[in-house]
Amino acid sequence: MDIEFGLLKREEIKESVELSARAYEDYEYFTIFFPDLEERRKTLRAIMYRATLTSFEKTHFLTAKIDGKMVAVAQIDEPHFKRPSTIQFLLHGWLLVYRDVKAKHVHEWLAMDTSASKPCHDYQKTGPDIWYTSSLTVDPLFQRKGIGTKFIAFWEEYVREHGGKQLVFFTNSEKNIAFYKKRGFEVFDEREIIHNGKRMGSWSVKKTL
Repeated sequence: MDIEFGLLKREEIKESVELSARAYEDYEYFTIFFPDLEERRKTLRAIMYRATLTSFEKTHFLTAKIDGKMVAVAQIDEPHFKRPSTIQFLLHGWLLVYRDVKAKHVHEWLAMDTSASKPCHDYQKTGPDIWYTSSLTVDPLFQRKGIGTKFIAFWEEYVREHGGKQLVFFTNSEKNIAFYKKRGFEVFDEREIIHNGKRMGSWSVKKTL
């Protein structure tokens, strides 16, 4: 199985969003904040599309393809990456995220995401060459085929080639933690997130390249 690795093109943003939305549809990171499936699907696509569009020229989006079909995508941020301003998000249509969904759910999810990512961003401040991965997704139809392992190898080499010496990111899945530990990542922060009586783990990991 030949895999082609590269950078996301602007005209491929919608395809990457569809891939990520399918992968995250049943992920606790979203299900406990958007319990209604239809609302969750709309919110996932709206948040991912507007966030990618806003950050597209400011950071790095990597892809993996098989026979021209995108099967994996990742966003990785350099140490000096600055989150786009509120105005930049608004200019890229962020208000459309709230169409047909409950604003309260979106705000609660955004607050959780900020809290869950804080250990990684704090750790980034400890050194000048630490890159942060805000998303790493393999199409559900192509999981458990070795694509994730090969994609991570490409992702790590890409960071090394651009001067990075460490990678950090977080996950809310115990299954994912086992996967990343096998590939040399180390948990440096573990916490529990509680929302409406539902509990979710959050693990921050790092790796020296």
